[in-house]
Amino acid sequence: MKRTMIFLAVMFFAVSAVFAGGPADSDPIKAVSRLKEFKAQESLRKAAAVEKMKQAAKYGQQEKQNIDMLHYDLDLFVDPSQRFISGTVTLTFSPTAALSSISFRLHKKLNLVSIIATLDDGVTFNFKRKKDDIKIDFTSPLQKDAIYQISLTYRGAPQMTGALGGGMLFSDHDGVMSATTLSEPFEAYAWWPVIDEVSDKFTADINLKTPAGMVGASNGTLEGTVTNQDGTVTYMWSEDYPIPAYLISVNVTNYEHFSDSYTSLDGSTAMPLEYYVYPEHLSEARTNFEDIPEMISLYAGLVGEYPFIGEKYGQVEFPWGGAMEHQTLTSMGDYFVGYSDYYNNLIYAHELSHQWFGDEVTCGTWHDIWLNEGFATYFEVLWMVHEYSSYGLTVGGVLGSYYDDGLANGALRGTVYVKNENKPFADSDAIYTKGAWVLHMLSRVMGEEKFWQAMRAYRERHSMSSAVTDDFMSVCEEFHGSDLKWFFDQWVYTKKRPVYSWTYSQSGNTLNISVMQKQKHKIANRSENNDRYIMPIDITVYYDDGREETVVINNDERSQDFSVAVSGTVSNVDFDKGNFILKEMKD
Repeated sequence: MKRTMIFLAVMFFAVSAVFAGGPADSDPIKAVSRLKEFKAQESLRKAAAVEKMKQAAKYGQQEKQNIDMLHYDLDLFVDPSQRFISGTVTLTFSPTAALSSISFRLHKKLNLVSIIATLDDGVTFNFKRKKDDIKIDFTSPLQKDAIYQISLTYRGAPQMTGALGGGMLFSDHDGVMSATTLSEPFEAYAWWPVIDEVSDKFTADINLKTPAGMVGASNGTLEGTVTNQDGTVTYMWSEDYPIPAYLISVNVTNYEHFSDSYTSLDGSTAMPLEYYVYPEHLSEARTNFEDIPEMISLYAGLVGEYPFIGEKYGQVEFPWGGAMEHQTLTSMGDYFVGYSDYYNNLIYAHELSHQWFGDEVTCGTWHDIWLNEGFATYFEVLWMVHEYSSYGLTVGGVLGSYYDDGLANGALRGTVYVKNENKPFADSDAIYTKGAWVLHMLSRVMGEEKFWQAMRAYRERHSMSSAVTDDFMSVCEEFHGSDLKWFFDQWVYTKKRPVYSWTYSQSGNTLNISVMQKQKHKIANRSENNDRYIMPIDITVYYDDGREETVVINNDERSQDFSVAVSGTVSNVDFDKGNFILKEMKD
């Protein structure tokens, strides 16, 4: 998801540094200035909106159940003008152990009309509903590995829930109502009866009936449309790739639809790019979305082909201050569709990269959300370096200049690994921006070639499934050829960052370098050397005859002296010139 612009409390979801925007401006310096201004304005606006919002009780994740969800059928009618939804949701599932009960969640303001179950002979059920929780008890346990179905029919007026204002969002654009959804992390229950477990994926069919004159957009492939006798139209979508509940999306309004295409790297497949935008933004969207095929090519070249090549990639406009990476159909805030601003392209790039990291490979727990968001922020930076290649930008340069305040107790002081799984976005600066820094630093420690080999292998091994931080570390260790726990402990599980002080002097053909670490915090999970960071540090030496060279020192002590051979008179020395370390510098 892209942070909803609440910067300090924020989730300014794809805007975490966004300065690109295609035709709006080709100068990244101007873009940065505009970006900072935009962030400040959006922070105030979103904070005010959340303050006013009347929320239902907040929920975290549901308790894990002994089931494997196989398929959901969602047969829905959504009427934006009436702020109304009705339908039947059918879950096909298999118990992973003998199962005596199963629990769904559905917002208490939505009326549960009926429950029908296909069970073993002689097995019946009863159910209890307490506010948002529906518990179905079976008279005899369901059998392990057998396949069952439960259908829940419901209707009502969906409510906005959660700190970000999730659920089903109703809004007016140019005098026309829209209904769209935002379910991350725990808001799917606000608009459909669901078992919400981030690590359990399923396939889905979404039959979305809309009022006459409106269009229904959702995940996967549009298998067809049916005009019903009452004038309503049903859009039949099929998501044949595994998907978790929070990535299911439905969108209804008078969308204009236009298409583009992406050709796979091997030239064998032409995949449709499907865009659904407000009619009043059609012209701007056609221009704003022009770079998306190039973005897909860039990412496919780095980590492998677009994962949902058999279906589509698309973007659908919705009334929110950020964006959300719904599988095969990113929900894009109306501001970023209808206006050509400096940072649009980075938002598009961030969300697109989630199709690999977040959708194809989903975080296995909400503790590990950085595997979605830190990765996407890193790839957004990669796009920026690519887009502004004529400026000679580097990943470290961009991160150091625009994604950091340089302070150990600054915005990135938190841990990348989320401690409270029920509040996964409580410290978005850590999971998004510090998470991106982790990948940048890891590429330096492993070397670029091995790092990208590991990234591709991680993606391939966990394709259409989920992964946790240890899974990613294990793959990296395999390609690195040695232990990386020391790295993950200090960068993923530890707060803050190292604080360096250093001096140098030349004595003949020797450059003497002294490095001091001044941070006061401890490294998590480390019993020895738990007061110090271990990192290779690039030292760039400049000679008075114009030459320069970079040597690497391996710093693993609080106070450490190094002697480096030099071949002339040294005029200056840089410490970590390429910004490969998230750090604070002190005299």
